[in-house]
Amino acid sequence: MQDILRNNPEDKHQSRAWAYGLSLTAYISIIMILGNDGEVDTQAILGINPLFLLGAQGVVATLMFIGVPALFNGIALKIPLKEYFPSVSLATVGLTILISISFMVVNSAIGEWNMSLDFGSSDFAEWARQSEEQLKVLTEHLTDFTSISHFLLAFVVVAIIPAIGEELLFRGLIQNMFVKATGNHHVAIWITGFIFAAIHMQFFGVMPRMLLGVLFGYLYHWSGKLSVAMIGHLVNNGLALIALFLIQKDIVQVSTEQMEESAPWPAVLIFAVITFFLMKAFYKRFQHA
Repeated sequence: MQDILRNNPEDKHQSRAWAYGLSLTAYISIIMILGNDGEVDTQAILGINPLFLLGAQGVVATLMFIGVPALFNGIALKIPLKEYFPSVSLATVGLTILISISFMVVNSAIGEWNMSLDFGSSDFAEWARQSEEQLKVLTEHLTDFTSISHFLLAFVVVAIIPAIGEELLFRGLIQNMFVKATGNHHVAIWITGFIFAAIHMQFFGVMPRMLLGVLFGYLYHWSGKLSVAMIGHLVNNGLALIALFLIQKDIVQVSTEQMEESAPWPAVLIFAVITFFLMKAFYKRFQHA
């Protein structure tokens, strides 16, 4: 991974890593609070053009997840942003894509299990259910594709911008900071994975998203290339959108309900083994690099 504190005094690396890491985590917390302050008027949202909503979401996400980290890099860390975009070989790209697709099958079972959890009748459980339902309605509204241009805009906002921005912020900055602060990359990867999952405020999907963040964290740590994590993120989000588009156009005869279901358990077990060996191959590829 990048030595993002190289322009800071070496004797202050750990203390500054904690300060920077906690400040970035606080920034994420503020985003969570502002983004979930009060109930959302679902009916009012449905009355707004989805292309406008996607455009607005794209602008906000770019500022929050690309703009702020870019400024942080330039002002606090004094390192060029281009450092986060190293070249990646075609073999590495292919292996990353295969790992991402294989893990999606495995993670579908985790997602179905997470969705089935009963949080009881507490205020938190009720809020979590309402938030989940509101987000589902909003997502369906944004991704009810009326044209190719609608799909392409959604692909940019839902797949490309998060792949670049969220990986730059979470793996590129926060994970690196916690590696420096704790001295343990495993701890840093799992802390960052949890924060990555929590910011999405989908508690009936927190486990699969956390594991996805952990996967990106290890791919980045082993390769030292943030581009790899971005590719994995793009594959995960992009394939889901492409599948939804093909279903809506009746090119693929699968219902959206079936798409949300877990893969059959034999397939999950087979792909779990495939994912393990693919990740082992990925690790060995960079072990002596």
